[in-house]
Amino acid sequence: MLAPAVAAIKAYLAAGFSSCPVRWQNEDFKPPVDNGRPAIYIEAEIIGGRNALEAFGKPGSRLFIHPGLIRFYVLARKGSGIEAALTIADELSLLFQRAEFGRSGDQLVRTQDFSVYDGVASVEDGNYFVLMTSVPFDFYYAG
Repeated sequence: MLAPAVAAIKAYLAAGFSSCPVRWQNEDFKPPVDNGRPAIYIEAEIIGGRNALEAFGKPGSRLFIHPGLIRFYVLARKGSGIEAALTIADELSLLFQRAEFGRSGDQLVRTQDFSVYDGVASVEDGNYFVLMTSVPFDFYYAG
């Protein structure tokens, strides 16, 4: 059961981040331009892991924890330096570092420690420099 977690993550990001456009998986998106040149934006993806029953009991009152990973790829115009991409990554880190959100009935999303892969998973290809960041999360719900 990942759909409620994805909805909560998307809503949390929309409410707390507006520094640049965000492209989500499998959605129509036209990369932004600034004075005819590529502008900074984020590609976001949510990856679900195994679903684990954590507490036994009657159906409807058992605790499930569904872990996952949120990846943000910060795309900045090639040749523009790393500072703008790192600023966006820092904003995302402040928002998602050990956060708790999406509480709805018996459902809740908790994130863990945010990582920025500076110089490790970054790529300069085509028109963009890509800086990868990620934050693991757990989605709690009763079922």
